Amino acid sequence: MEIEFIIAFKEVLREQFVNKNNVEIDGLGKFEVTHLGQHQKKYDNGKVVMMPPADVLKFKSNIRISDENRPG
Repeated sequence: MEIEFIIAFKEVLREQFVNKNNVEIDGLGKFEVTHLGQHQKKYDNGKVVMMPPADVLKFKSNIRISDENRPG
């Protein structure tokens, strides 16, 4: 049953992202589809490349870790 749920969950997420919808999961965070316009990227060697526009997925966690639970 677990694998079927994971497969179905992945398909629903993918469908939402393809349709440019944001997805928020309570207790975890929010996935946001952000559009990046065409831009130039300059590499360390001086080469400049034109990057095409793209939709990217960003994740904002709403999980908070208290200082007492942080390693180190």
